[in-house]
Amino acid sequence: MASFKDFSNYKFEFIRLDKKITKKCTPAAYYQRWMEKYAKIFKSDFSNLCGIEWDLRCKKALREVFASSTFYVEAKKGLRMRCYASYYFCLYYSLFHAIYAVILFDTNTAFSSFVDITHSNLINIFVSNFANSKKDVLSKSVKQQFYNLKYRREYYSYVTPINNLFNYEEDLQDLKETVQDCFQLASFHSLMVENSYNKNVKSIINFTNSEEVYEFQDMFEKLFAKRNKEGKRFNIDPAVENYRNEMLTYGCRPDYFALDLEHQYDELHTYDGFYDEKDEKSEEAVMASEIFSFVYEAIN
Repeated sequence: MASFKDFSNYKFEFIRLDKKITKKCTPAAYYQRWMEKYAKIFKSDFSNLCGIEWDLRCKKALREVFASSTFYVEAKKGLRMRCYASYYFCLYYSLFHAIYAVILFDTNTAFSSFVDITHSNLINIFVSNFANSKKDVLSKSVKQQFYNLKYRREYYSYVTPINNLFNYEEDLQDLKETVQDCFQLASFHSLMVENSYNKNVKSIINFTNSEEVYEFQDMFEKLFAKRNKEGKRFNIDPAVENYRNEMLTYGCRPDYFALDLEHQYDELHTYDGFYDEKDEKSEEAVMASEIFSFVYEAIN
């Protein structure tokens, strides 16, 4: 039987995507359609900055997957503790970041569009390119789910009810399925990016002049940092700083992001001990292992 894993030389499978195979959305057809799009990028007027940008996109996508997983785990804890206002905040942003991870692989969306992206732009890009027809893996129903959770988040934020209004357990289960589908889809797209790059470019990109370094620093900070109201950037996460140093030292090449799962886990609050596995102060404490397990469950 045809499978999305047929296009991978790695151990990771794509069981969630395989469940969505139809006559119009076969692994071969989907793969061919997107590989043609990626080939146009890596063949036509290819430059070092293009390769750098797509390496950054892959790394940012994995970061978004971990962000989504963090919000999901915190949502589960919030529901258990009956923290409904924070519960719907976390549910919504778990979906937001899962969708963000996917749209980073859209060839029609310019890099500049990802900087300070609006919520409406995010869901519209997603539906237009990844859930618009029977040839796509995901369906338009994600858009309704997105706006349902947005509504719930706003309801609890601005007109806070004192009694239950929604089916909390159902919302959590529906979200789990959607975000894990997004994780696996983003993973498959990063695989296609790697395959296309290796076929059409192959080499590692090393910085050859100060202009490339400047452009890299600018793109990097726009994706991984946030300006404050005065226009200055906040301090950069030490784990992100490691990303930057590694790229400057060893060069850039877009890679299948599932290969970086363990490294990402090792960086997850490693520097401040926030997710201390030995912390026994509360049985409800969120642990880094829970965040990683949720990601691994989806991508493996």
